[in-house]
Amino acid sequence: MAPGQSELDEQIRQIEERFLQSARELSALRQRLLRQSQAELEEIKDEWHGVHYKWWVATLAGALGLFVLAFHLYTRLGWVADHRILPNGSDWLLRHLPVVNVLPVLSWGWLALHLFAAGCAIAYYPRRIPFLIFLLALFMAIRTIFVFLSPIGAPMGMLDMGKLDFLFSKIMGAWTFENEFVFSGHTGIPFLFFLFFETRGLKAIMLIGSLTMAVCVLLSHNHYTVDVLGAYLVSYSIFKLAEKLYYDFIRPLFQVLPSATPY
Repeated sequence: MAPGQSELDEQIRQIEERFLQSARELSALRQRLLRQSQAELEEIKDEWHGVHYKWWVATLAGALGLFVLAFHLYTRLGWVADHRILPNGSDWLLRHLPVVNVLPVLSWGWLALHLFAAGCAIAYYPRRIPFLIFLLALFMAIRTIFVFLSPIGAPMGMLDMGKLDFLFSKIMGAWTFENEFVFSGHTGIPFLFFLFFETRGLKAIMLIGSLTMAVCVLLSHNHYTVDVLGAYLVSYSIFKLAEKLYYDFIRPLFQVLPSATPY
């Protein structure tokens, strides 16, 4: 055997052993991922299996009807608010904050967060979807009244999302409006999802998302400080009001079967 041949063979053997160990670990990870995926699917199936469909469809239809009415109110009064000439303002915090272009977070990050929340609600909370729709409808209606009654226009130095952001430039004037400040929807809606979800992981994601949106609307000067602080207080009040109205008055209208699963 040539000098060093045995040492070279040993190195090759060690490399082969590492490859085999990596292959075994990858196989174990693949099996673990498969088991977890199957467990997730089983959990989703169990959640949907517990849905009383006749009651669920009737309640969902009613909640969607209220949501459509709330959105119609929002578009009508939002259009009126945009055609008012309102004075620009500022506050202590905005005067001390730099203007930072974080509009992609407020548009694409906002969209991703809401799509994720909607997907989780559909997958894991199907029985509470009618309540969630009603909650969002109530939030939209109350916020629309706040926006319509607000006498103050855009903060000074505001980065206009309708002009500088691709996503909002397409929906501005139809799905969202310029003069809607009190209170922050970017902050409030993720906070509603935080209150709605029950698992610690989803709650953490929604709360972090809400706080991120709060920071970004202030850095871009898209909201006054009171809009952000008020969003948490008013959103919590709206959530409690929605629970009271929905479970005490709305749900009983549609829960026609005594054996229907409580939601």
